[in-house]
Amino acid sequence: MIDVSNSRATVCFHPAEACETCEASKLCHAAGKSQTVVVENNMGAHIDDEVYVEQAPGIGLLSAFLVFGLPVALALVGLIIGARWGQTGSLLIGVFGFGAGLVIAKLVDNKLIHKSLFLPRIAEIVEKEEGS
Repeated sequence: MIDVSNSRATVCFHPAEACETCEASKLCHAAGKSQTVVVENNMGAHIDDEVYVEQAPGIGLLSAFLVFGLPVALALVGLIIGARWGQTGSLLIGVFGFGAGLVIAKLVDNKLIHKSLFLPRIAEIVEKEEGS
């Protein structure tokens, strides 16, 4: 851990170790670089502690739907509705639907970022071996 603030902590992940078991690793663009993530510090961990972090099941799927599914779904709805006004109308309303989906996803993300339910949490503080 590199920072602690109230009930949250900033954890630095090293992809070679941390990404092997993560279901979202295929979507992560860390490309071998260390990555920091804000997590719920429910275990009272301190700076320089080594921790295991877990994410509630289904949160990755919800995130993927918000980022990818919602904009595409609204774009398709826009294309269908816009078909009444020809190709140009269909295209314009489809693009508007896609943009609206992105805006909605961002608003939901901003709202949920403050909810501990959606943050990864510290599952375990790794005991340090003597002499290290």
